[in-house]
Amino acid sequence: MLIQFTVENFLSFKEENTLNMLATTDNKHKHHLLPNKKKKPLLRTAALYGANGSGKSNLIRAIAFARNLIVDGTRPNQRISVTPFRLDKTCWQAPSRFEFVINYQDTIYTYGFVVDEKEVKEEWLFAIHNVREVPLFERLTTKDGKIKVEISPALVRKKTKKHQFVKFIAEGTRPNSLFLHELYEKNVAKIMPLIDWFRNVLIIIGPDSNYRDLIFDAHLDEHFLKFMGDFLKAADTGVDAIITEKIEFDTDTLFQDLPEPLKTNLADIGANERVLFSTPDGKRFAMMRETNGELTLLKIKTRHHLSNTGEYIDFEIENESDGTRRLMDLIPALLHSKSSEKVYLIDEIDRSMHPLLSRMFLQAYLNNKNCGRGQLIITTHESWLLDRELLRRDEIWFAEKDKNGGSHLYSLAEYKVRKDLKLGKGYLDGRFGAIPFLGNLENLLFNV
Repeated sequence: MLIQFTVENFLSFKEENTLNMLATTDNKHKHHLLPNKKKKPLLRTAALYGANGSGKSNLIRAIAFARNLIVDGTRPNQRISVTPFRLDKTCWQAPSRFEFVINYQDTIYTYGFVVDEKEVKEEWLFAIHNVREVPLFERLTTKDGKIKVEISPALVRKKTKKHQFVKFIAEGTRPNSLFLHELYEKNVAKIMPLIDWFRNVLIIIGPDSNYRDLIFDAHLDEHFLKFMGDFLKAADTGVDAIITEKIEFDTDTLFQDLPEPLKTNLADIGANERVLFSTPDGKRFAMMRETNGELTLLKIKTRHHLSNTGEYIDFEIENESDGTRRLMDLIPALLHSKSSEKVYLIDEIDRSMHPLLSRMFLQAYLNNKNCGRGQLIITTHESWLLDRELLRRDEIWFAEKDKNGGSHLYSLAEYKVRKDLKLGKGYLDGRFGAIPFLGNLENLLFNV
């Protein structure tokens, strides 16, 4: 579970800003809360509002940047692709700061780093397993470019072979590489739960991105396949069911136009390995090798009812509307939350979807009684979701830019709001800020 995320001097965030998922004393919708190791409960959901260009998507981009640097790392001499705040020259050469506080597998981790485009300036990892917080490591780059790493016994006991091994990793850490990533590359067991959170628990879905494992989940899980079909039918999309097709093939004939190295790589796919790729003519394929060794091509289709005959016809996914395809990419969040700690970040949840569908999706997530420990964080412009019958005050967040162009995050919980106030109308009327202040169009020369 995400407890909080802090960012400073990145994209539109000049000053330190924090998205905090700790619940307040709001007594509304207590089933929206998650337990948090004898501390304040955590929120299952956060909805972030703001004008275009206010910083909503930049918050998601900041999390994605940090995740990618942790998981993917950098190459030797590669520039760190960090983008500091651009509207103040004093920030151009200053480093950017990122910090996560998460609760995963009964441990609370605080991990953060400070970077510029050349090097990691600082890096730290602390953990609370029972009561007391202990450091695992602290890393500092001195002014003359030397890297100093303090390794705690909580990470690895001193005077052991593992300690010597971790010291060797620290000595070999490049200035432009995170020490956490180097520990991950060398398979140091103590940090693997944290890496697992970034790799497999944290799922980021952008406005135009697809859920990568959709077709594989549909192929391997009949319950998931049926749920997706039933949800799309209930959403009045015209879809009656979802089906998958499994096609056996020969790479030499089906992919004869592919470069030989790529065809060789396809032939070397391992057991249960999943591959997505596009051919030169734009066709997209999903492939995997079954446990029996069979290499299969997978397709997913929608099934529609023929009203005049009672029969069915199957459509390619490309023939469905943008809204239906968007909904298909979001549906996994409704099922994964039951049995895992998945944290979904969805940028522009209302992209291509009718307001009723956006509300239906959010209601389905929040009303799930078997939700596990999952979380859903969204950005949206849809004011109809601003409803105290749907969301708690502390689940509603705003992003607003100040007069100097810097983004600021704040929660509706900071306001005293009458219980009978229509939040959507109040927001559009400017009571909470985070809306565009539109200019006068009368003087524009439309007939140039």
